[in-house]
Amino acid sequence: MTAARPIQTDALTRLDNMPWTRFHTLLTVALGIGWALDSFETNIIGSVFGVLKAQWHLSSTQGSLAVSMWVIGMLIGAIGFGYLADRYGRKRLFLGTLLWYAAFSIATVFSWNYESFLFFRVMTALAVGGEYSAVTATMGEFIPKRHRGRTDASILSGFPLGALASAAVTLLLLNHLPRDIAWRVGFGLGTTLALLFFWIRRVIPESPRWLLQQGRLAEVEAIVERIAASASSPGMSAALQEQACRRYAPSPYVPATPAFMRNIRELFGAYRLRCGLASALNFSQVAVVYGVLSLMALVILPYMKVPADDMPIYYVYGNAAALLGGLTASWLVEAWGRRLSLLASYSFTALAIVPLYVLHTLPGMVTAYCLIQFGVTWAYISGYVVSSEVLPTRMRATGLGISVAVGRVGAMLAPLSLTYAYQASGSPSSALLVLLLLALPGPIAAALWWRMGTETRNVSLEEGSVENGATPQSSRIDARYGDLAPTRTH
Repeated sequence: MTAARPIQTDALTRLDNMPWTRFHTLLTVALGIGWALDSFETNIIGSVFGVLKAQWHLSSTQGSLAVSMWVIGMLIGAIGFGYLADRYGRKRLFLGTLLWYAAFSIATVFSWNYESFLFFRVMTALAVGGEYSAVTATMGEFIPKRHRGRTDASILSGFPLGALASAAVTLLLLNHLPRDIAWRVGFGLGTTLALLFFWIRRVIPESPRWLLQQGRLAEVEAIVERIAASASSPGMSAALQEQACRRYAPSPYVPATPAFMRNIRELFGAYRLRCGLASALNFSQVAVVYGVLSLMALVILPYMKVPADDMPIYYVYGNAAALLGGLTASWLVEAWGRRLSLLASYSFTALAIVPLYVLHTLPGMVTAYCLIQFGVTWAYISGYVVSSEVLPTRMRATGLGISVAVGRVGAMLAPLSLTYAYQASGSPSSALLVLLLLALPGPIAAALWWRMGTETRNVSLEEGSVENGATPQSSRIDARYGDLAPTRTH
């Protein structure tokens, strides 16, 4: 990473203290719908795979391979596109990944056999993994600091909305179209929505924080002026318009161009605790999400003698509970602060697994499943909010990509280990114990962060990520363990 001469600007301070404007509403919708599309694409395969299995005479092993290859594609895409978002800009990547997604999603519609379907799914997964990195890195870089946590959580709540939409669309299509056409229409619908929201996303400017680290000061100040001008819309009070135009004492910044190996060295060196926190949180929540879905499909519902045609309705219940978890997160990350919301949500998720041991009726187990879905959504949203705030701009997307990749390891490990535990013992209790063990890294990491970490509610991203002169009091964990970034290197 090469450094340049310091530049002086109040642009980021203005962004942090800006009132809410119509620009912020547009940004929230554009990024949130993209997140929902990722969820739609991730979840639709589970809804239509039964049709594909019958159409192409697939084995259970081929079904598992399709899921595994999807996860591996997301892992690679998260790391690769994550670094590219740090190197070449947020806008290029959140537009590029959406176009990539649309291209290979439409190609999936025309799959002629299992092998072509598998290839197109892997290519689509690369874009979805990249979306995870680019969107989570971008979402807080425009938002005023007092609105940032709630807004980020609202964007991330698009995931359960996408899952609900996937279930509803699939049920509708399978009941009204021939099955060999219905699944293709489902994938095509995702493509249509992606192209529509590409048109909306294109008006979002490049992240001023990313531009500032490139030394492109004129562009930064022009974008901030444009956002401030949107406060002049009808209905905005004179006081808010004055707040949008207020100027502040300039702060110094040193532009720096990221390099992949330099980012990796810093993430595994000076920022190892923060990268480790993000990775542990991601692993825990993804292991729970994939693990509990496997338990429901392969263990709990069959154990309760639920017919296969009746299973989708229970996933709808779970996704509705997940949406409530997202709404809870959007409130509590601000009301309680990041650290307490993180600790409470991951602890709640682990504890919600316990009732599955004792509630041996179908209503009881479904209730426990819904509690887990509620908790894990609250948890992963709190986790992404914290992770995006404690990593510096120059490596934010790369670090988030690494955490997403570690999470995909949990996605691959959980179904295999749970299925093995159940088959070895013949009892659901063994599988539930494995799920609980896989969930534990999350609450342990959250407890350590609650005890020693930085509270990032209502502070700038630069202060929360220990850049640009953050105070020692706001960086207790870093001072204690040496996880301090060089001062004013952004």
